[in-house]
Amino acid sequence: MVESIIGNYLIEIGKITEQQYRIALDRMNSVRVKLGLIAVSEGLMTLQQVEEVNQLQKKLDKRFGDLAVEKNYLTDEQVGKLLKKQGDAYLTFIQALEEFELITQAEAVWIIEEFKESRGLTNIEMDYIKSDDVDKIVEIMLPDKAADYSVLIAIAIKTIIRIADRHAGILKVEMKDFRSAAPMAVQALEGENETWTNGFKEVDGAMLTAASVFAEEDFPEMDEDALDAAAELVNCINGLYASSVSGSHGKFLELMPPSYSMEGADYPEGEACVVTVQIDGKLCEYASIKKV
Repeated sequence: MVESIIGNYLIEIGKITEQQYRIALDRMNSVRVKLGLIAVSEGLMTLQQVEEVNQLQKKLDKRFGDLAVEKNYLTDEQVGKLLKKQGDAYLTFIQALEEFELITQAEAVWIIEEFKESRGLTNIEMDYIKSDDVDKIVEIMLPDKAADYSVLIAIAIKTIIRIADRHAGILKVEMKDFRSAAPMAVQALEGENETWTNGFKEVDGAMLTAASVFAEEDFPEMDEDALDAAAELVNCINGLYASSVSGSHGKFLELMPPSYSMEGADYPEGEACVVTVQIDGKLCEYASIKKV
């Protein structure tokens, strides 16, 4: 999810275009992060030291890590730890941008600092984002009065990332009325003293994409069949959440039959926690409202 957060910020400040962002995401699927980029990100080497080792690699048939150890820039233990980070999503995204000459490593440092300051984040919160910790990222993005929804929203986003789009992300989170005449798929979970109503609403195609991937069927447009698949995805998320709270909080939530409609499914009145989700470059909203 970190690539979505940083990528959309880069688009916001005019550093890259939407098309360039999509190209970088495609490159992420095959790129392997260079050890030098990880070493700089971890504060173990300077850009100058990395460039020196890179130049040596052009003359000598040796790996970056071996040369860095020979130059006493890294230890064998540090190289081993850096090799384990080569699948890091943040670094993979930065390297993909660098390969297309969209940003440099030096620019990435001050861009991240500007992003942190513009969002009012602490160093620890920024580290959570860079480490792609979905649970912590959701906690950071949720408004204070939406704290009760953090576990559910995190499960929903992780499910979307796992099932629909590995680069999916959250654009914003709001407390607002979710009722609408747009295509929706919702489901209630009923407990002893509370009822949760959760679901998706289409914005510009993301719910259709998620439904198609989940059902393993290419729906050409949003229709009853696609909505049925979206409702099954909601059911999957709710089932995971019900199991989670049952195990960790000892309470029972029963899943009610899901419902869907092209004109907007029945949804409770009031402020819901509404998350704008980006899936394959398109948008939908996922919402939850808790009634006691």
